[in-house]
Amino acid sequence: MAAPLPDNEQERLAALRSYAVLDTEPELSFDDVTHLASRICGTPMAAVVLVDETRQWFKSRQGVGIEGCSREEGFCSHAILRSEPFIIEDATADARFRDNPFVNAPWGIRFYAGVPLINPQGHALGTVCVLDYTPRQLTPEQTRSLEALARQVVSLLELRRMNHEQRRLIAELRTSQERIDILQRATHDAIWDWDLKTNQLTWNPRVAELLGDDLEHASSDISWWFDRFHPGDRARVTESLERAIAQGASLWTDEYRFRLANGKWARMFSRSAILRDAEGHPRRLIGVGVDISEREELRARVELAERMSSVGTLAAGVAHEINNPLAYVMANLSYALTEVREGRAAAPGADELTQVLQEAHEGAERIRRIVRDLKTFSRPADERMEWLDLHHTIDSAATLAWNEIRHRARLVKQYQEVPPVYANEGRLGQVVLHLLVNAAHAIAEGAADQNEIRITTRVDAEGRVLIEVSDTGRGIPESIRSRVFEPFFTTQPVGEGMGLGLSISHTLMTHMGGELQFESEVGKGTVFRVVLPPPARREPTSVPPETVPPRAEVAATRRGRLLVVDDEARVLSSLERTLGRTHEVIAFDRAQAALAWMEQGQPWDLILCDVMMPEMTGMEFHEALARRMPERARDIIFITGGAFTATAREFLARVDNARLDKPFDLEALCALVEARLKEGVQKPGGSSRVHPG
Repeated sequence: MAAPLPDNEQERLAALRSYAVLDTEPELSFDDVTHLASRICGTPMAAVVLVDETRQWFKSRQGVGIEGCSREEGFCSHAILRSEPFIIEDATADARFRDNPFVNAPWGIRFYAGVPLINPQGHALGTVCVLDYTPRQLTPEQTRSLEALARQVVSLLELRRMNHEQRRLIAELRTSQERIDILQRATHDAIWDWDLKTNQLTWNPRVAELLGDDLEHASSDISWWFDRFHPGDRARVTESLERAIAQGASLWTDEYRFRLANGKWARMFSRSAILRDAEGHPRRLIGVGVDISEREELRARVELAERMSSVGTLAAGVAHEINNPLAYVMANLSYALTEVREGRAAAPGADELTQVLQEAHEGAERIRRIVRDLKTFSRPADERMEWLDLHHTIDSAATLAWNEIRHRARLVKQYQEVPPVYANEGRLGQVVLHLLVNAAHAIAEGAADQNEIRITTRVDAEGRVLIEVSDTGRGIPESIRSRVFEPFFTTQPVGEGMGLGLSISHTLMTHMGGELQFESEVGKGTVFRVVLPPPARREPTSVPPETVPPRAEVAATRRGRLLVVDDEARVLSSLERTLGRTHEVIAFDRAQAALAWMEQGQPWDLILCDVMMPEMTGMEFHEALARRMPERARDIIFITGGAFTATAREFLARVDNARLDKPFDLEALCALVEARLKEGVQKPGGSSRVHPG
């Protein structure tokens, strides 16, 4: 049964077109959403679907063999009529779908769950949906996770539209802005006068400074100027100029690469007025030449920083949305495993139940690692240096680069024991990620079993920590090796790279006190080497974090009274269930309620508190406790699904309270609680009452 059209169909279609996303190539960010949707909901199929006039088009699909279908046959055309999740548990039992060809096929669809993609203006663009061949249901947690993923898809689409609009505005403003720049800097740029009849050229003195050469070496013949154009630009610029002259234009502008006296290529912008006689014949060109290399490099760096910031914000938001439900999923699985293993749930088939729970826990752990890797790259603009587990940072980069590598080469990790390094994790991870992608692009696709990308870590004779990324690719010709780290230098075809990756990586390593080196042999491959100074040479502002004592080394102390504060009800129940076996647990879903309870004079030992909560955050809760009972403020253990705001990151860096990231390891949590109780957190005779402030 075909779904009726929405009341706002024309406005909805106009909104969809504004994102310029229909019929575009697959994108990893959208594919990550369908991967997570399929994993979280346990379905073989998932898709990001956009609904236009006549069809349902799949921007991303997991386990789906077609790129789209007609709107009349699709489930999503029904889902976009709603504001809440649209779930069909058994399509054969639903009059709207029992005659649908996708339901009646031999592999017929039985289950469908779709969450509409509602943009900020209230238009339903499509859905994030999951499908199965058998009837089923979603748990409330799975439904909520699907809604969270739908919100992230809308965020991706909004970022896409903003970038598209920004590029359009830049294109419109560029000409006028360049005119203003030329007028303001005319006396500081190279000014030239070309007589078209005699072909003679005259210059102002600025040209010597611009070109790095004496004026006597600058020929008065115009051919000298064109001879120094980059071979890849010469024909295009010559044709552009000749066309402007022939078509009666009064102005001519262009950009091109120009060889300086030292052999390097500058990025030049030329703008000139074409002067004509009374009959309209061209007589002279008077113009200026501006070296915009530094400006273009800065612009590209700003664009990269903004793009990384947008990706980082999105990654941090996704991590936070997933970590909360994942925390109680993993906690409950760990609890169930413990119950089964200790015999509390002994029953026929207990061994199989243990295996099922273990496999589910391993799947959740894989999701946790994916989220952890996203968080590594979520704050590239953060300049904070810290002690890092180098192999963890490399593994995160390798995970994100795997899609580029897997069709080209085997990935081999050859790690030696190295000490912690003092660096910025986002910056260092960005460097390693670029080197891995760069190595992959040096190898042609289709022969992964014959090629290798190897990551090696070691400590050299001087105590420096080294990361080497080697490949069996085509290698770098000796003629261009001296220019590898130059901004805008690239051997890639036009449109396939700006030539900034290695330049930026080199700059990042320099800012962190390290080096970026390389060796290459044509036909055999290249090795890029990240060199980090010995730890002894550092002046760190922080020390490596203390590790939580292993469970086996912390003896049970006494039954403590623990307050747990978290706005996620399932997290509260999982902590009550787990910690309640050995301690008294009192749970609050609002920080204000916890403070009110404490003000009644009730005793307590430790507080487990979330950081990001509505109404009163964990940060504000800590400040309130510090004002009223400063000696007890350190008794808060923070549990967080992701400090994705600058305020939260600054707060956690400033306070010395213990902290566990969601989803946390329950053994580590129990060990930390018991260790803190063993320390005697509450001094004998001390008061635990919170006084009204």
